[in-house]
Amino acid sequence: MDKKNKIVHYEEAIKHFSKAIELSPGFAMPYIYRGEVYHKMGKFEEAITDFTDAIFWTRKPARAYLGRGMTYGAKGDIDKAIEDFTKAIQHEPNYAEAYYLRGNSYVIKDEFDRAIEDCDKSIQLNPELADAYLVRGNAYNSKDESDLAIVDFNKAIRLKPDNVDAYIVRGNAYNSLDEFDKAIADYTKALKLNPNNIECYVIRGHVHVRRRDFKSAIEDCQKVIKFAPDTAAPYITRATVYSLQEDFESAIEDCDRAIERNPIAADAYLIRGMALSNKGDFDSAIANYTETIKLQPNYLNAYFERGNTYSHLTDFNNAIADYTKVIELNPHHSIECYFNRGIAYSGIGDFDNAIADFTVVIQRQPDDIPVYINRGITHAIKGESDKAIADFTRGIQLNPLLEQLYYHRGKIYITQNHFDMALTDFNTAIQLNPDYFQAYYKRGTVWLHLQVWASARIDLTKAGNNGLNISEAFHSDFNSVEDFEKQIGVKLPNDIATMLVQQYEKPKPEPIEDNLLQPESKTNPYLLEDIKEKQMQHRERTQERTSPRTPFQPSRKIEHRLFAQ
Repeated sequence: MDKKNKIVHYEEAIKHFSKAIELSPGFAMPYIYRGEVYHKMGKFEEAITDFTDAIFWTRKPARAYLGRGMTYGAKGDIDKAIEDFTKAIQHEPNYAEAYYLRGNSYVIKDEFDRAIEDCDKSIQLNPELADAYLVRGNAYNSKDESDLAIVDFNKAIRLKPDNVDAYIVRGNAYNSLDEFDKAIADYTKALKLNPNNIECYVIRGHVHVRRRDFKSAIEDCQKVIKFAPDTAAPYITRATVYSLQEDFESAIEDCDRAIERNPIAADAYLIRGMALSNKGDFDSAIANYTETIKLQPNYLNAYFERGNTYSHLTDFNNAIADYTKVIELNPHHSIECYFNRGIAYSGIGDFDNAIADFTVVIQRQPDDIPVYINRGITHAIKGESDKAIADFTRGIQLNPLLEQLYYHRGKIYITQNHFDMALTDFNTAIQLNPDYFQAYYKRGTVWLHLQVWASARIDLTKAGNNGLNISEAFHSDFNSVEDFEKQIGVKLPNDIATMLVQQYEKPKPEPIEDNLLQPESKTNPYLLEDIKEKQMQHRERTQERTSPRTPFQPSRKIEHRLFAQ
């Protein structure tokens, strides 16, 4: 029955029930029937009035309480809905529908254990209630227990094979498990049952984005735009696709279209901010992230992305504040924030807090090599050489083929005058990466300490020929050739001394980013390449997050729609 015919049918039913009430005003059932029709028509105030009258006129008001509770739920007044479902249960303790509907109310309030308890009771009373399994599945899925959710959704579908919502939420559960093909199959089935379900096209488009099937994602967006041209969602999804394809101009244009249609579409501001960031317009990116947060004050991705942008701009205090907000809102799923905040703490010279954050990451992900590198570097800057060596050694145990670990450990050995051990590490680093010119330079300084001039000459020349300003690096490490000669008690050969001074000019002030972790003294020298490398690790670590990607997951739950039955 189409919408127009439904309205005619409802209006005719209202006339009949109104006539019955006129003839028998003290009879409750016509009020209940008329209330149920008003509910379906979306006339909630009239429905509530009828259910309230029915409660007054009957000694068995359970059905009237149930109807009024569903109407309150459809209005979004969940607390009143729960009160009415509870009263229905009090009057009829075996009212299975009242239990799962109250359970659905608890799902909306994020009280998932109470929801599961109510659904258990509903299923115990009537194992054939498909919606009871659907609600319990929603609760399990919201608790990240997607496997249990899928079991319940399977049961709901077996009991009611044409239940569109059941396929959608099962698809959402598969999506949360990254089983994208199964998720797409469920959304496609839902669309076969209801080809006009715009929301399902939007959700399927999201999942196509996650599986990097951009062509199919855009096709779904185009369908939504055709059906509902004033809807913002397809433009947001398509903007995400364009961003992932590095077509940032098109992404921004689609975000603009989305915002025109829905000025409070937080995702549109987020995606636009990420596209602007990738174009290098960081101030505008921050403005968009800030607008996202104004619209959704607890939007974790917006704080995270804004923190990344602040960090890129070396505004580390603001970056720390944003990462901290994410951790406060979601302390158990904020590993990247701890990592990035550790970088930012290093940027302001707060090495103790940096180490504390890196340690949290290691506690949760003990095989995370980049964190060992960063914590090792930070320990080294603090002069905690043994702790630094322990971190680099642990990294080597995890991946003995990563040349940076040997390089960093070799640098620590130099500061301890363990030149043979440093030499071994630099040899390994160069063996693993013959183009590692920083390692050639460092090995060259070891040869200088050991007064093996020929080998020093070869390594320093190779480093210089590969683009490293060895004179600047040498002055950063040892201040001057004269100071180094005093340190080792021997004058350098003239050609080597010339090599180490001829390129050197007083360094121009480096960007704060490059000087991020400069040591406060020369007792534990670390070259600028350490800082650059650490920053690069940070960017590589966050690249997937700072590059545009889908910021949204399909809603796990079908909530208010159950109240609209």
